[in-house]
Amino acid sequence: MQSVSNIISYPDLLIALIYFLAIILVANFVKSRNINKYPEYKYLTKALIAKLIGATIFCLVYVFYYNGGDTTNYFLGSKALVGVLFQDIEKGIALIFNTDSYFNSWKSFNAGSGYPPTYMWRDTQTFAVSRFSSLFYILGSGSFIVTSFFTAVFSFIGIWKLYRLFNMLYPGYSKGLFYIMLVLPTLIFWGSGIMKDSYVLGSTCWLTFNFYRIFIERKHLLWNIIFLQLNLLILLNTKAYVLISLFPGIILWINSAYLKTSKSFVSKTLKLPLFILIFGFGGYIVLSNISSLMGVYGDVDSALEQAQVIQQDLLREEAYGSNNYNIGKIDGSIGGVFSLAPVAVFTAIYRPLFWEIGSPIMVISVIENTILLFFSLYLFINVGPLRLARVLFSEPILLYAFVFSIIFAFGVGIASTNFGALVRYRVPLIPFYFPMLFLVFKISNKKKLSKV
Repeated sequence: MQSVSNIISYPDLLIALIYFLAIILVANFVKSRNINKYPEYKYLTKALIAKLIGATIFCLVYVFYYNGGDTTNYFLGSKALVGVLFQDIEKGIALIFNTDSYFNSWKSFNAGSGYPPTYMWRDTQTFAVSRFSSLFYILGSGSFIVTSFFTAVFSFIGIWKLYRLFNMLYPGYSKGLFYIMLVLPTLIFWGSGIMKDSYVLGSTCWLTFNFYRIFIERKHLLWNIIFLQLNLLILLNTKAYVLISLFPGIILWINSAYLKTSKSFVSKTLKLPLFILIFGFGGYIVLSNISSLMGVYGDVDSALEQAQVIQQDLLREEAYGSNNYNIGKIDGSIGGVFSLAPVAVFTAIYRPLFWEIGSPIMVISVIENTILLFFSLYLFINVGPLRLARVLFSEPILLYAFVFSIIFAFGVGIASTNFGALVRYRVPLIPFYFPMLFLVFKISNKKKLSKV
């Protein structure tokens, strides 16, 4: 297996610079085609430059500070897959697409192709990242940094789609959303490398945009159906539990969106039970059909068992360090898990705090968390719980973002026991929770001024 010290070389840096400039040129072209119609495109190039710089820093930190880790191992897994593909296309396709063929086997690898890390190969959801990244490995000429660039671009497209969606629905706030969605240090760093987090972040955001286009706006159906399926596939094969967090919010979103079209209170009252029944039953059918694809997250009991396994695994100091936290032990019962919910949600969204810093890498996350905590308290005091709830229930996408963030935070906070892992695992909720608070604040103030 290739040593970590050889993954980045001086020629790689030159290749990376060329690709960096090429990606920015493409971004500038896209920007010039859209900026007259969509003013928020003025931020496209700046945001993408920040994302690529974040990917570069991520690569350098993992190679020279951590001396390797998951991201370098994912890259080596992609390298081995592409090695087999170039030797024998039938074997390579079987491995990359994870088919039922007998070629989809460890025996298809050899000294010439290289071997993926064995711990990744044994876990299908972990090795999926190497499979997804194999295309980027080819496009990136086998460069670790450039492969990371393309992973970052995929992640960026998803966030950009969500950013555009918020701008479509709430015009006039593009600058504020730019800072809290596109150039937030946590998203730039932890959501840019060859990691599960980058794929999950991009797919979760992009899937939200696809859902809006298909079910709410009902425009550009073909491409959005295609990308919806792609993003569902990525989530199912990496972190299926994200879908469990998305689903309740989606049901509420589509229900609220259709109710919002009714003008009279009587009409809304009559339609509410019908919509709940239709969308609830439809959601049950969909969830039942995909539960078999969700592995251990397909039912409550196995999901709780998996949470216990993850919780114990993250306590291994030799793998994750000693910066642990303890919100209570998962006892395997639903009641026991829900009793930990308030602490789990707070932990996932607002921790680590200043006195919980365990490494220099966590400092930026702590600063962000502190700002978010003070802003949340200010919002709660300034707006008030009743008006806050009223705004959420009157804005379907903000209700969706809130519900997803809380459920996702609950799951992550329960299972995680290590702050180093927590700052990565929570990344997908950030582009939903931060803008949700920001827009609730803006909308509530706007309504307050209109009454004066």
